Amino acid sequence: MTVNNRKLHSIIFIVAGIFLLPIFAAGQATEISNAEQQVIPDQFDSNDSLNVTENGMTGSDSIVVEKVSFADVDVPTFEDSMYEARLKALVTPISLDYNQEVRNYIDLYVLKRRSQVERMLGLSKFYFPIFDQIFAQNGVPPEIKNLAIIESALNPHAVSRAGATGIWQFMYGTAKVYGLTVNNYYDERRDIIRSTEAAAHYLKSMYDVYGDWLLAIASYNCGPQNVNRAIAKSGGNTFWAIKNYLPKETRGYVPAFIAATYVMNYYELHDLETNYEALQHCFDSIVAVTVDQKMSCEQIAKFTNLSLDELRFLNPGLRCSVIPALDVPYSLKLPSNRTSVFDEYRDSIVHYSADARIQYYYGATGAGRVYVVRKGDNLGKIAARYHVSVSQIKKWNHLSSSVIRPGQKLKIYSSRYEEAVASAPSSNENKTAATASSGSTKTSSSQVSGSSQYVYYKARYGDTLWDIARKHGTTVDEIKALNGSSKCNNLKAGTVLKISSKG
Repeated sequence: MTVNNRKLHSIIFIVAGIFLLPIFAAGQATEISNAEQQVIPDQFDSNDSLNVTENGMTGSDSIVVEKVSFADVDVPTFEDSMYEARLKALVTPISLDYNQEVRNYIDLYVLKRRSQVERMLGLSKFYFPIFDQIFAQNGVPPEIKNLAIIESALNPHAVSRAGATGIWQFMYGTAKVYGLTVNNYYDERRDIIRSTEAAAHYLKSMYDVYGDWLLAIASYNCGPQNVNRAIAKSGGNTFWAIKNYLPKETRGYVPAFIAATYVMNYYELHDLETNYEALQHCFDSIVAVTVDQKMSCEQIAKFTNLSLDELRFLNPGLRCSVIPALDVPYSLKLPSNRTSVFDEYRDSIVHYSADARIQYYYGATGAGRVYVVRKGDNLGKIAARYHVSVSQIKKWNHLSSSVIRPGQKLKIYSSRYEEAVASAPSSNENKTAATASSGSTKTSSSQVSGSSQYVYYKARYGDTLWDIARKHGTTVDEIKALNGSSKCNNLKAGTVLKISSKG
């Protein structure tokens, strides 16, 4: 079956029987910074070892040269001739040349970055079969899947300081050129299938231009303009011939790729093991089903007996909790053994999703707004005003520093926008009306603080804490404080919640 036909009702990907719930779930809704994920290796002297950050495959924007001793690392190492012979033994149209730069990266991976390599070996059990199928359909060598290790450490939520996003690190403009949809509801740069298709198309088109896979890989990092300029200046037509005329970071990019290809094929010879700690569930395959009606992720998860974390992992391109009914249908990824249940309950999912309100993932909750920076503002003041954190504002707006200027527009996601509006005198009537229309019954007039009163609300099927908080002019945190996290985190129909309604 073809992966790139989005009109198919279902597309099956065999994934070696493994469904992963990786450590992105620790952040669940958090975009990570460049320093935590992106790998754009820099050139370093062959006589030096490396000092790098602990969260990326080889660091962030560059590698900092520093003497590091591996003398005490008790793992197998080999002569240069062995590394060279093993690379030559790999049957591929890519020239996997071996030299001291490649050796330095191999040492980095198998000696310094062992835990991260083992983690990515685990993640590769899920991602690589999908990549292999898409690459085969587009005439791209399977070894190029290892570029995803260099780009993002196999993290679809990766976001660079420059805004490059997803496993394949597409900028917004390039994503649009290759047909990836980026809007408020989903970002196909994060979608495993769609982004991989785009990466395959790009790489194949560059190979058609240069006739050399290493040059195509170099262009993926620095763009064809820089490759063309290096070819013109050097007069060469291979990566190694033009290397010194390429941007600094690209000079290390290709050696890092070759080293990653070596490690992913010969890791066992270096006593590296696949890290299976992130594995939570096993499925034979993943199926993509077409969704052209409004559906709540919460309802999909409930009816298909999945957790929200599992659903989000399979659909990292979703930016919010609701799949809207847009002109272009969404391709929802589900375990193959859940699709019949999904089809059976599709109408019910749509019915119970009718009143669902959008919550944005990656740390963005509530209704998104644009705030225009005023004179005297700083991020701390703005964060306090809307009861969010400075780091959230920086993540939502891809800010690398806390410097802002008057007139600058900032995206902020917070239910406190509604609370700010509700603080106006005329808004109290609206809050009272919302409480009344929600069906809740005021059973106590006990004072909480000032004019605050308790109300009791019986949860209905499909309710979320965020919906209930909005209806009553309060916050999720305040509801949890009154009722306890255990009760709130396992919200069920019929659960009675005590709520502070300030009116």
